[in-house]
Amino acid sequence: MKDHHDSVTIDLLAEKRPRGRPATGRAMTSAERKRLQRERAGRVVFTVDLPEDLVNLFNEYLRFKDLTKSAVIEKLLRSQLLRKR
Repeated sequence: MKDHHDSVTIDLLAEKRPRGRPATGRAMTSAERKRLQRERAGRVVFTVDLPEDLVNLFNEYLRFKDLTKSAVIEKLLRSQLLRKR
C-alpha cells in the first residue's frame, strides 16, 4: 500500500483506464444515423425499377458529367414534370 502523502513512489498495482472514449450507452446504429441525417436534410428514399440498358446509359452519363444520381433525377423532375404549364 502506498502512503497518501508520498508523491514520488509509483503504485505497483494501479488500475489502467481502458483506451478510447468512454461509452455513454446511447450509441446509434449506422441506419439510425443515416435516417436522422435524411430527416434533417428533408430527403426521402425513392426507389424505381428501370431496364438494365437504361441504367447503364445513365451511369455513363453520370461519369461523363461528374454528377450524382440524386442531382440529375431532381433536375429532371423539376424541369420536365413539375414545371408550370
